[in-house]
Amino acid sequence: MRKISGRSFVLGAAILSFAGIICKVIGVLFRVWANNIIGEAGMAYYEVVFPFYSWLLILSSSGIPIAISKMVAERVAVGDYADGRKVFRKSLLLLSIVGIVTTAVLFFGADFFTVYVIGLDVSASVIFKVLAPALFFVSMLCAYRGYLQGLQLMSGTGVSQIAEQVFKCVFGLSLAAYFMQKTGQPLDGACGALLGIAISEAIALIIMMLFKFAHRRDCMPLDADRQAKDKRPVLRTMLKIAIPITLGASILPITSIIDVSMIYSIMKGVNVDQAYVALSTYVRSIINLPASVTVALAMSLVPAISASVARKDEEGVRRASRMGVKLSMFIGLPCAVGLFVLGAPIVEMLFRNVSDDTLKIVERIFMVASFTVIFISLVQTATGALQGIGKHRIPVYCLLIGAAAKIVVNLVLLPMESVNIVAASWSNVACYGIAGILDVIFLAKHTKMRLSVWKIFLKPLIASLVMGLFVYFAYDVLYAIRAGTMMTLVCVILGVAVYIAMSFVLRVFDADELQYIPFLRKFGKGRTK
Repeated sequence: MRKISGRSFVLGAAILSFAGIICKVIGVLFRVWANNIIGEAGMAYYEVVFPFYSWLLILSSSGIPIAISKMVAERVAVGDYADGRKVFRKSLLLLSIVGIVTTAVLFFGADFFTVYVIGLDVSASVIFKVLAPALFFVSMLCAYRGYLQGLQLMSGTGVSQIAEQVFKCVFGLSLAAYFMQKTGQPLDGACGALLGIAISEAIALIIMMLFKFAHRRDCMPLDADRQAKDKRPVLRTMLKIAIPITLGASILPITSIIDVSMIYSIMKGVNVDQAYVALSTYVRSIINLPASVTVALAMSLVPAISASVARKDEEGVRRASRMGVKLSMFIGLPCAVGLFVLGAPIVEMLFRNVSDDTLKIVERIFMVASFTVIFISLVQTATGALQGIGKHRIPVYCLLIGAAAKIVVNLVLLPMESVNIVAASWSNVACYGIAGILDVIFLAKHTKMRLSVWKIFLKPLIASLVMGLFVYFAYDVLYAIRAGTMMTLVCVILGVAVYIAMSFVLRVFDADELQYIPFLRKFGKGRTK
C-alpha cells in the first residue's frame, strides 16, 4: 500500500516544481519567439483571448482534479484501490461532458466576447474559435492528472506538462510563421500560435493515457482489495468538493476578464495595446515563473494532507501545512526581491525586440508587480492546505473579498494617467494580499498550527534583502565593466548563490525539516535546531 507521508509530499512537490519551472521557462521562450514572429500587434490578439480561455478552463482544471486527487488519496491511504479506480472512471465521464460544454461556449460565444466584452472588430473572433478545442482535451487530461496525483505518481503530470509546452512551441511557432509568411497579418499569426496550443493539449492527453497504462500495477496492485469498500456516491462527493473550489478558482479569471474590459475602456492618453502587451506578455510571463513552484506545492499538499486526515494524523496535517507555508515564503520572497531589482533587465535580456518605450512601461509595472509573487505564493499554498483538510469554502470567500478590492482599486487608479496600466498591478497586490493573509489566518485556526514569524517569514526575508542589495550593486558594477544583457544572467546566478548561502547561515530550515527535502537531507544530520 502506498503511504503518503510528509516526505512524499515534498518529493511530489519537487517533481512538479521541477516540471513547472521547465514549463514556465519554455512558456516564456514561446512568448519571446512568438513576439519575434507576430510582433506586438499579434501578441495583443494572442493575449486578449486568455482571460476567457482561463475562465472556462477553470471549470475542468481546478476543482474536479483536486477532488479526484483528494478522494483517491483517502482511499489509497486505507488500501481501497478499487474505489480509487471507480473515482477515476466517474470523473472521466464528468470531465468529458464539461469539456464539450466549455468548448461549445468558447466557440459559439466568440463573436459576443470579441465585440461586446472586449470591443474589437468581429473578425478577431477567430482567435477564440481556433483555441476552443483545447478545452476538451484539457478536460480529459485533468481526469488522468488528478487520479495519478492522488496516487502520488507526480512524474506523469510532469512529463505531460513538459511535452505540452514543447509541442506548443513546435506547432504554435511553425503555424504562426507559416500564416505570417502567407498573409502577413498579425491576426493570422496569432491564430497559428493559438492553434498550436490546441494540438499540444491533444498530444499531452495521449502521453498521459500511455503513462497510466505503463503504471497500471501502481494504480491497482495485485494484492489490493478488488472490491470497492466506500459506498458513498462518487459523483455527489466529488461535486461537493469540486464546486466550492471551482467557484473560488473562477473568481480571478472573471476579474481578469473585467481587467481586460476595464483597461481597454477606461485607460486614456496611452497606447492601450502597447500597455496591455507590456503587462501580459512581458511582466506576467516572468511573474508566473516562481508561481509554478508554489502551484506544485499546492497540488502536492492536497493529497498529502488528505491522507493524514484519513489516518486521523493531526500532527501530520500540521507538519505538512507548516512546511508548505514555509516553503512558499522560502520561494516567494527572494523571487519578489529579485524581480523588483532585475525585472526590466530580465525582460530586455529575453525579449530582444522590445522597444525602449515599452521597456519603460515594463520597468514601472515591475516596481509594483514583484510584490504579488509573495502573496500569490501564500494564496496557492494555503489554499491547497485548506482544501486538504476539507475547508473548501474558505479560500472562495477570501478570494472573493480580494477580487472585490481588485475591482475597486482598478476603478480608482486606471483613469489616472499618472498610474494607468500600473493600476492593474496595484489591484493584484490588493487582491492577493488580502486573500493570502486571510487564508493563512484561517489555516492556522483550523489546524491549530503555530507559525513562528521569525522562522517562517523573517529569516527568508532577511536572506532575500541581503541578496537584493548584493544584486543591485553587482549589476551596476558588472554593467559598467561590460554592457550587455548577459550581465543580467550573471547577476541572477550570483543572486541565487547568495540567497542559498544566507539561508544556510541563518538556518532557515532546521534538522527535522531538511529530512523532508530531497538532496538536502544529509545537511540536516547532526544539526541542532
